[in-house]
Amino acid sequence: MGNLDYKELALQLVETIKQYKKILVAIKGSPDPDVIASSYGFKLLCDAYGVEADIDSPLEPSLPQNRRIISDLKLPIKFSRIAELAGRYDAYAVFDHQSVIIEGLTGVIPCAVHIDHHERVEEPVEVGFRLLVKDAGSTSTLMIFLLNELGEELQFKPSKLSKVATALEYGIQTDTNFLKFASALDRKALEIIEPYSDKDIIKRIASLPFSKWALRYLSLAVQNQLIYKDWLISGLGFMDQSQRDTIAIIGDFLLHREEITTVVVFSIIQRPGGLTLDVSFRTKKASVNLNAMIKRITREGGGRRYKGAYQVDLDYFRDCPDRDQLWDLVYRTTVATLQRQRDTYRAHRFWDFFEKLAGK
Repeated sequence: MGNLDYKELALQLVETIKQYKKILVAIKGSPDPDVIASSYGFKLLCDAYGVEADIDSPLEPSLPQNRRIISDLKLPIKFSRIAELAGRYDAYAVFDHQSVIIEGLTGVIPCAVHIDHHERVEEPVEVGFRLLVKDAGSTSTLMIFLLNELGEELQFKPSKLSKVATALEYGIQTDTNFLKFASALDRKALEIIEPYSDKDIIKRIASLPFSKWALRYLSLAVQNQLIYKDWLISGLGFMDQSQRDTIAIIGDFLLHREEITTVVVFSIIQRPGGLTLDVSFRTKKASVNLNAMIKRITREGGGRRYKGAYQVDLDYFRDCPDRDQLWDLVYRTTVATLQRQRDTYRAHRFWDFFEKLAGK
């Protein structure tokens, strides 16, 4: 489990949550299995120590698998406008996201807990308990280690133990491409949790077929693919917010091509009252620093080993009368930006190395 003392960290986490009566577990972005599982594990931890915790997301899951993990396990997740909930809670917690800044919460109530497996970003926000381990393939991995150290104190009922174990195992599987990119930490966490998880539920959810929308966009992605050196870039046009997670799924699928090392899939997401450019990265090469690459494009995004994404607010163009022209502009600009990143990738790796050396 690396050089971290998870027993001491677990005790620090407990002492932090005991300072509050009600904590809001705020899911940032569309809920995927990793953030769903780690948030639920944290809620059970709060329950065990008499602290009320609610899990809330501003968006409902767009993938059938993500909806099913919630419904089949009957996980207590609410869907509402998080920014309007601050007055009901003493603090908030964030899992599986680089940033803890949430409009309507940050600066209004304290951030009690932040647990994540992405690169750290510097933010002017104090956090009561923070655990960031980029060598872990999922936040579920970290939650397993923490819960395991408190096992004797928690005494979960068998039904709840099976439920949280199943969610956490599926969280690890999906965030590591079903263990293709699993680290030693992820495999150790799986050894701990596997005896308690429901394999039938995991198998049933993982085997769900692509939705008709996913198949439609996959076909579009193949038609629109652009091969640039060893990168595959594909634009999907306009997409409803409810289908947003399809972008990453298509990226995973296209990455199987042998001659391709990196896939980038992007779309303009149509949401109530606005537009957002959403760009998803997938790579086979551990040496590609997606987080640094994305940060050079925009601060509104980030990455970890093998995966990354960024977003650009396009609300100014929501009333553009010609959607075809808007898409053409966004497409050509995004492709040019990505091609420049690919061309300067080796030079950036050189400077990243010396920056790290200087830091040490």
